[in-house]
Amino acid sequence: MLDPSKRGESQSQKIVVLVLSLSFTTFLLGGVVGAWAFGKFIPHGTTAEGGKDAAGGRGKGAAPKPQLVRVGLIEKKPIVPVRNLVGDLIAVQNSKIATEVAGKILEMPVDEGAKVVGGKTLLARIDGTWTALEADKITAQIAEKKASLAFEKSDYKRYVDLLERNAVSESQTTQKRALMEELEASVQHLQVQLKEVQERQSRLDILAPFDGTVVAKTAEVGEYIPVGSQIAEIVSTGRIYARVMVPEDNLRILQVGDVIDVVVDSLKIETQGKVSSINAQGSVGSRTFPVRVELDDQGGKLLPGMGVSVFVPLTLESTEILVPRDAVLMQPDESTIWVLTQQPGKGTSESPEINYIAQPVPVRILSHTRDSYAIACVREVDQPLVVPGVQVVTEGLERLVPGVLVRVDTDHSQLQPVPGTYRTGQQIVNRPEGSGD
Repeated sequence: MLDPSKRGESQSQKIVVLVLSLSFTTFLLGGVVGAWAFGKFIPHGTTAEGGKDAAGGRGKGAAPKPQLVRVGLIEKKPIVPVRNLVGDLIAVQNSKIATEVAGKILEMPVDEGAKVVGGKTLLARIDGTWTALEADKITAQIAEKKASLAFEKSDYKRYVDLLERNAVSESQTTQKRALMEELEASVQHLQVQLKEVQERQSRLDILAPFDGTVVAKTAEVGEYIPVGSQIAEIVSTGRIYARVMVPEDNLRILQVGDVIDVVVDSLKIETQGKVSSINAQGSVGSRTFPVRVELDDQGGKLLPGMGVSVFVPLTLESTEILVPRDAVLMQPDESTIWVLTQQPGKGTSESPEINYIAQPVPVRILSHTRDSYAIACVREVDQPLVVPGVQVVTEGLERLVPGVLVRVDTDHSQLQPVPGTYRTGQQIVNRPEGSGD
């Protein structure tokens, strides 16, 4: 019989062996599952190629594959630096149309959004029944007064003859003359009243005052409206204003008549306009002044209320070193451009397969236009690299490191984002055959 202490030791050894066996079995199963998953989700070609590269790297020390980038050129030319200000579009004319005649609306053929032609499009027609009756009434009164005036004129001549023979007194003759003049004044007054009624009759049809669009309709057929009641609101078409608040520092350059660039953000329309007015009454709080830029409304595409970007000049024309806007990598501490220098002994300038070395150059942004930045080197030692004609990276610069080997992409097809990469990453979809990677 075994000693109890030895029996307990034997059981402990069995437990240890069992735990080790289970751990080893789990490890083997994990390796099998991992190998299966690796072969399932990683293409075989990629793994093989990686193996070749690794083997080649160990055996031959192969150079790294150049990164694909797109480039622009450094230029030196005269520019007018601009500042991008946000504004909105407003109508050149905005009228709230009101009736000048009281009455019931018989017709109102327009609705909101309707296009109208100045002097031709009927907005509303007012009932002219009572106006016509009033005109007839005044006409009859004029005829009555003229008949009385004719009698008084002939009677006055008789009184003048009698006065010469001392048959009537002078006061009686004077009274007759006063009565005749009173009738003449009454006829004139009635004629003015008739002309006023006729003028109201001519305004029973309310026409559009200018070419435009109905933006509000405030009356309907059948309503009785008094004089001065609004029936519709119209905004003009053809020309439109871009209104922008310009800081006081920029007003010294801006003048009425200047042509400046304007972008309608929502429609992606780029156009030019002429400064039509600079309001002398500015905002005390923001130190800005309202400026209006007159634009063509692009056949009705530009509508009041749309947002615009207006490029206001900052200074007079000057000659600067320029790089494309996409070539500048903005960072909190400083801005950087990546310049390319040809790798010694690698092709010619005509060869599309020529490789370059990318080097970062810290720069200071002096000003900008819509498409370019005017820059200056932060370090004096970098100035020989930043000269006109030198290539700078515009796409793919986020993934570069100093001294990396790059190749210029001659294919200008649109880069598309790939999950897990930068927007301007190296992957390009639907590339034409023969363009190469």
